[in-house]
Amino acid sequence: MVLGAIGESPLAIFLLVSAGLLVAILLALPTTDWVSQKMADVLSFFSLEKFRKPPPLLSKGDALAMQGRVGDAFHVFRQYLKVHPRNLEIYSRLIDLAFGPMQDVELGDAIIAFGVKRLDRRGRRVIKRRRNAILGGELYPLKHLGWREEAEYVHPKVEIPEELKGQFAPPS
Repeated sequence: MVLGAIGESPLAIFLLVSAGLLVAILLALPTTDWVSQKMADVLSFFSLEKFRKPPPLLSKGDALAMQGRVGDAFHVFRQYLKVHPRNLEIYSRLIDLAFGPMQDVELGDAIIAFGVKRLDRRGRRVIKRRRNAILGGELYPLKHLGWREEAEYVHPKVEIPEELKGQFAPPS
């Protein structure tokens, strides 16, 4: 029908196909952008939070601490803290080192005071609980370094009354 209106000349067919391709391309670009944005929103596994600075790579300090180089690990985490003063994970690692293998309560309390000024309410609660758990003996960070003796639970011996003796013997 369209070919009948414009004639069957090769030039007319070429112009018709070229115009069709041009319209398809002009419609396809914004359509694919819109569809891909909708699909990305639906299938996104990543946070929509944008970082000005990427979060620190804490594995370097962790590796040093696991090797027993506690002072070097502490220095690395302090450097990270200068760049990321609101990162709760860095405070946790510093508290583990200060109250754990370094056994420096004064230094640990200084880290907590620094964190109290910079962290939100939840972060302040977490670092205070971590400190209390370490000092109370509930948590032993980096215990493979042998920094503190674990308190062993000694079960008190229970004496069986005379009238019950023999009642718990296995059947013969």
